[in-house]
Amino acid sequence: MNFAWKNKLLSAEDWALVKKFGRYFVPHRKWLYISLASIPITTAGGIVLLWLVEKIVDDHILTGDIAGLKLYTAIAGVVLVVNFLFDGLYSYSFSKAGGLAVTDMRRELFGRSLRFPMKYYDRNPIGITLSRLTSDMESITESFASGILGLLADSIRTLALSFYLVYLNWQLSLVVAIVVPLIMLTIRYLRKKIRKAFDESRTSLARSAAYLQESLYGMKTIQLYAATETAFRKYDGFNKQYADAQNKSNVYDGALYSIIDGITSVATALVIWYGAAQVWDLDYTIGVLIVFITTLGRLFIPVRQFAQQITTIQRALSALDHINVLARQEVEEAEVAAGSGFGDSDEPLELEEIVFDKVSFSYSDKGPDVLKNVSFTLRKGQRIALAGSTGSGKSTILRLLTRTYTGYRGSIRINGVELRDIPLNKVRNTISLMQQDIYLFNDTVGFNIGLGRTGTGPHEIEEAARFVFADRFIEQLPGKYDFTIQDNGDNISKGQGQLISFARAICGNSRLIILDEATSAVDSITEYYIQKAIEKIFASRTVIAVAHRLSTIRNSDLILVMENGEIIERGSHEELIRMGGKYAGLVKELV
Repeated sequence: MNFAWKNKLLSAEDWALVKKFGRYFVPHRKWLYISLASIPITTAGGIVLLWLVEKIVDDHILTGDIAGLKLYTAIAGVVLVVNFLFDGLYSYSFSKAGGLAVTDMRRELFGRSLRFPMKYYDRNPIGITLSRLTSDMESITESFASGILGLLADSIRTLALSFYLVYLNWQLSLVVAIVVPLIMLTIRYLRKKIRKAFDESRTSLARSAAYLQESLYGMKTIQLYAATETAFRKYDGFNKQYADAQNKSNVYDGALYSIIDGITSVATALVIWYGAAQVWDLDYTIGVLIVFITTLGRLFIPVRQFAQQITTIQRALSALDHINVLARQEVEEAEVAAGSGFGDSDEPLELEEIVFDKVSFSYSDKGPDVLKNVSFTLRKGQRIALAGSTGSGKSTILRLLTRTYTGYRGSIRINGVELRDIPLNKVRNTISLMQQDIYLFNDTVGFNIGLGRTGTGPHEIEEAARFVFADRFIEQLPGKYDFTIQDNGDNISKGQGQLISFARAICGNSRLIILDEATSAVDSITEYYIQKAIEKIFASRTVIAVAHRLSTIRNSDLILVMENGEIIERGSHEELIRMGGKYAGLVKELV
């Protein structure tokens, strides 16, 4: 009976989702096999127990056969114990398989998230991705054993009990069959309502989590600017949306359970009414009627559970639907294309030159170009500074060169090879970006410099710190390189964080250093070491810098002045000053 319901319970899209994520169960199929093997044993045991009840009532209780009553009662007890053990084995095995499958899913999706393009994180709040990898995963973990996986077992048991009812008395079975269409129509109608409500609930929860994460991260700013009331009202709005969506799903869930419970109660009453008349007419025994009603009760247990299973199934499918967004997300491929000539090594390229040749770029297909016919050449050992007002395109050049964004027009070549044809890992190992907005992990100073990368042991970490003069303050920290940085660097100064960022870039032995120079003010001593570190990097490495300090700009071999995505001036510091153009004006502002 319940096998026919599956097309009503799940749409074609739902089944496609189940099949797609069902592959995570394949490595753990032995637990599924154990659980599946338990189902026919417990089903048969349940029917044997019902048959024993009929025998006990008709052949021993009504006839007063005490010896036979004791024997059959003992047999029934053994059957109950066996059923209990195999029911436990069934539940444990399914839960084990579901837990292991979700663990594998979580591991794989986190691995994918590490390879999402950087533009994904530019466009999507971290909290939404976090919600997909946590609360949606938890929803699947809770739902599999009692929802999707339990549906098969209940279907088999209901079929077996239905056949046993027909075997006992086909007339009474027809009475039960009257309510089946009502149950099917109720499930079919409310299933879509429940699914829509859960989709709204999961979406609103993700938005709420995203804003919560954003608020906690920026709590100091909220408090310093007395914006707590505004932040509270905004979060309260998100929270109310989630509560309303959750309440709607609860209403549909309660309605479904109540309606099915009412229908099954009516069916039971009809069987008792019709069956009592048949017993009175001596068409069958009282034992048959007792067993029939008992079987009917057992039959309606999974039927009532279907109401709950529909809810858990829809919750799991809604979570799967959201997780599927991550599974479909394009990832950055680090593999080497066949015939590329790069081999399997991720070693940095021996940088000779980088050429931008008439490069144009837009962040969206219909958006305006933020770079327009940009051309320049950077050779090994040279230093180029990018100057210009905010929004002129300086950072976009850095993003293209690090392959944070792709889809540029024109050509970007490293050693004569098109950038998009070079394996991503080789590009990232060749180029180090010193970011203006650095991120420090809740880990040791040593880890924040080396990041656990291959070839960055304690010696390399300390050498990198000495190179950028970060060792001066690190040696004074408790534990030195084992000192734990907390809350993105709250227990060290901003300037010290910048020096750690410099050491991080140097530690990788990259051939090209990209410096997005910070504008934030730091204490004079740290500023001195930062400036010395920049000068040392400029003197020994190939560098492209978005420069804000006049000293950094002056030490460059070539200065590119940008405006509205175009290079409007180029030359050395002295040449551009003599021109008296845009650059000369920027220098006056800096001075």
